[in-house]
Amino acid sequence: MKRLILLLAFILPVHGNDTAINAGGFGPAPLGEFEGDESVIRMVSETIDVHFAKKESQVHCRFTFRSGKKSGDAKQVVGFPDLLHTDSDTGEISKLETFIDGEKVEAKKERGWFVTADYATPRSGLGDPPKEYPADQIQRADFFVVEVNFPPDKDVIVERKYTCASGGDVMGTATFYYTTHTGAVWKGNIGQADFHITLDGFTVDDLAFEDGRQKIPSRSQTTWCMPNRAEWTVVSPTELKMTWKDFEPAVHSTRRGIRLATWSKPPAGK
Repeated sequence: MKRLILLLAFILPVHGNDTAINAGGFGPAPLGEFEGDESVIRMVSETIDVHFAKKESQVHCRFTFRSGKKSGDAKQVVGFPDLLHTDSDTGEISKLETFIDGEKVEAKKERGWFVTADYATPRSGLGDPPKEYPADQIQRADFFVVEVNFPPDKDVIVERKYTCASGGDVMGTATFYYTTHTGAVWKGNIGQADFHITLDGFTVDDLAFEDGRQKIPSRSQTTWCMPNRAEWTVVSPTELKMTWKDFEPAVHSTRRGIRLATWSKPPAGK
């Protein structure tokens, strides 16, 4: 991916599941309750609604959580990540709103980090990353953080509504990427994820699925949709939906996110 960015000036904003900060074992701050590498809180379900347009996209994420703590309330700093290309970036997310059980709350924006050396449970935190990690394994991010109280035997709903710049490249491809891998730090597996995509200015035929109707030769396409079209239900020419059940993003490599990408424009004269 880094090579593609350098050669094609490819910009792919990455946003993802609220993650439990800190992801295990890096000290008392920020606040969090963990058993090993995972939080004591489980993500029971998530619903991701995306309005995907060429210049910007609107996203509504709704996460349902349930505490697995045996007694008393669990407290957790919950951080919604906006991954960065460089340390000087300000991120791609704008107009973010946060709701806890339907009540609007103010999320604080703080710079932090991920360790991206492997595909196990992500390591993350706020501030500067630990020095023991090589620089090429660190992914910087802005986190929109809020402290959440999780009572026992009660669902807690966390919602994020935001606008973000859509990605693209010099070949005219428009892109959107949403990662679920950041949700691997929650307890056990994710019970269910529902994705609903509304296209604005595109149709489903404009999306570059490798198992779809080819619009240009494969070698001319700069990036592809993920997963394949066979996993999606086409509701209408401008709507798609898909459901994943009982998956662990740290283990299931095909359940670490979705990517939307339109067909690249063939070079002039071809």
